[in-house]
Amino acid sequence: MNTPDTLPALDLGLILGFFLLTLAAGLYFGRRASRGLDDYFLGGRRLPWWVLGMSGTASNFDMTGTMVMVSFLFAIGLQGFWVAMRGGMCLPLGLLLVYMGAWLRRSKVMTTAEWMELRFGPGPAGQAARILSALANLVVTVAFLTYFVKGSGKFLAVFLPLDADACSLLMVSVGLLYTAASGLFGVVYTDVLQEVLMLAAAVWVGIQAATLPDHAAALAAAGPQWLSLAPQATAGPMNWLTDPTMYQAFGLCIVFWMARGLLEGAGGLTGGYMPQRYYAAKNDREAVYLTAQWIILLLFRWALIAGVVVLGLAAAAGDPQVASVLSADPEKTLPLVIFRAIPSGIRGVVVAGLMAAALSTFDSTLNAGASYWVRDIYQRYLHPEAGQRQLLRQGRLATAVLAALGAAAGLAAHNIDAVWSWITGPLSAGLFAPVLLRWYWWRFNGYGFAASTAAGLTVAVGLKLSGVQLPLYLSFPLAWSVSLLVGIVVSLVTSPAVREVLDRFYARIRPFGLWGPVSRRSPAGPAAPRAPRTLFWSAVAVGWQLCGVILVLSLVLHQWSRAAWSAGVFLGLGAALYFGRLRLAQKD
Repeated sequence: MNTPDTLPALDLGLILGFFLLTLAAGLYFGRRASRGLDDYFLGGRRLPWWVLGMSGTASNFDMTGTMVMVSFLFAIGLQGFWVAMRGGMCLPLGLLLVYMGAWLRRSKVMTTAEWMELRFGPGPAGQAARILSALANLVVTVAFLTYFVKGSGKFLAVFLPLDADACSLLMVSVGLLYTAASGLFGVVYTDVLQEVLMLAAAVWVGIQAATLPDHAAALAAAGPQWLSLAPQATAGPMNWLTDPTMYQAFGLCIVFWMARGLLEGAGGLTGGYMPQRYYAAKNDREAVYLTAQWIILLLFRWALIAGVVVLGLAAAAGDPQVASVLSADPEKTLPLVIFRAIPSGIRGVVVAGLMAAALSTFDSTLNAGASYWVRDIYQRYLHPEAGQRQLLRQGRLATAVLAALGAAAGLAAHNIDAVWSWITGPLSAGLFAPVLLRWYWWRFNGYGFAASTAAGLTVAVGLKLSGVQLPLYLSFPLAWSVSLLVGIVVSLVTSPAVREVLDRFYARIRPFGLWGPVSRRSPAGPAAPRAPRTLFWSAVAVGWQLCGVILVLSLVLHQWSRAAWSAGVFLGLGAALYFGRLRLAQKD
């Protein structure tokens, strides 16, 4: 393929400069983060909304996920758009924009586990929910770090004179250094720098692909079916995956992937860095602003994805050896295209941008994960009298331990998709029932949450450790239904949260749903009339977001009629959303 073993000195210098700038920026904020636990994990709740929005965008840009989505689009065409519903589309953002971001912000907690005491009270039921939530989020943190480690090593090994494992450890070491030192202050401000790099790389690659001289020939070589967005009954065998039959019954897979995203948004997210951005927001209005910015900036990720795929198709059409390599392992499309299709100098910037995407995901996940150990286990149960300095030491220790666990698991993983499929399949499904019921059903209690979470984790981890390869249309409903049933039964056979706790929660959050007995005695009155209107605008927001993605894909792929209608719908829904909902959001 005539691919060099390492990058030229110019590109290596740019990458080294990126590493040094990231470390310097992160360490600079170490002093501000050392003021106390609230500063370390929430930036003192005084970070500007645009910084939180850019940080969230950078964290969701995700180099490893980008590699996965590029691989699917390259291998099966625009049907890969539907695979991105597993998580790469960030469907929860539509619901966060309309109402859930404000609900999270009003909670005024540091972690999702701490939230359990707000909802279920400080008694045994609330404590059971809190400890199970903390443990579940630590498991999810390690799973996401595993995913990061596997993808970053596989990507960087193409460019540096190191093997994949050494590259993974290099990225973990850099991310660990500034994340442990500076907490959320360092995370969000280095994310802003990294987001600027990512946007530059995405725009450049998208333009290069859209103006490629042999653009039409590359797409023609892929076949007419490649450009079809319509999902097929089966995506066909994907022999580069651990289980080539995993995506058969493709239509059912799409249903469960979309359900996953919408349930996650409606449930206020299971934990991690996304709710952390809302806990850190100053007010409801800024929660709306940061989400809108998050959605719009994430569209540029699709310019990068589509651009890399077009350049990969062109490379495969012109070189049978490239075609053979990418057919065997489409996850190599992104690094191979960077080596072959991007000139030196620009290549260094693009690689640095993708490394920025990886580090922004890593640092956000790591900082949010450490907060569960410090706030919800160490401070709450092991050392309630610990001072701020001791808590900060625990935060840095937890950061290092989680990074080490993620590195060890990542080095042992088979491939990127194997990790991501488990995270977005049975693991997510097993945790969604309790996080959903907690907001919308007053009778759901702490014991029900703890039991439901434990049941979901048991099914998900059991499937993973047993090596049983169930297709998504079986593993997802299995984990979801077991978790849901256990949560409902345990809640009904135990006492509800005490009246004062429920009244306080309802007055602060103002949720809709099955809150009749609580809302009728609330001085503010019932919130139920808002439910249909809020759900309608949530559907509009999700449609607006999806049309934006289709628009970007269509522009890069020269699908002009599709670009025209998607642009019209995107602008129309955006205007309706702004004038019909967001300007009135403060009244809800």
